[in-house]
Amino acid sequence: MPDLIGQDIYKDRIRELEITDPAHPSTWNTNYQDLINNDVHLKGQITGIQNEIETARGGFGSLDARLDAMETQTMQGERSFASTSGVTVTHNLGHTNYIVNIAALADTGGDLGDVYVVKAANAFTVYNTGGFAGPFRYQIMT
Repeated sequence: MPDLIGQDIYKDRIRELEITDPAHPSTWNTNYQDLINNDVHLKGQITGIQNEIETARGGFGSLDARLDAMETQTMQGERSFASTSGVTVTHNLGHTNYIVNIAALADTGGDLGDVYVVKAANAFTVYNTGGFAGPFRYQIMT
């Protein structure tokens, strides 16, 4: 007995058999072929989605774990400049492979000067060369 071979063709409906249809394989095989084709198409879609999810996991056990890791590697907060004395922010990342963005949160009145960051494994220090001691927002990205 030959097998029906599925193709990657999706149909959202199949012909309804009617009571007057002959009980002949040619009547039934058309519907079976459509169902097998749908199975092949849907299996391809599922495999594609599984591959995309596997890639998005980036070596983590789940997407949830990957997102948790990404969230813990992006931190932000607010502090106040300490002028040339600097202000230290502790982060406990354990490495210096990160970027720090700094933005003043108040009008500096032209007294901010240059802003620079000195990074360490578990903290960074923000300095400004002017006398401004107002608030700033920091963001750390790894």
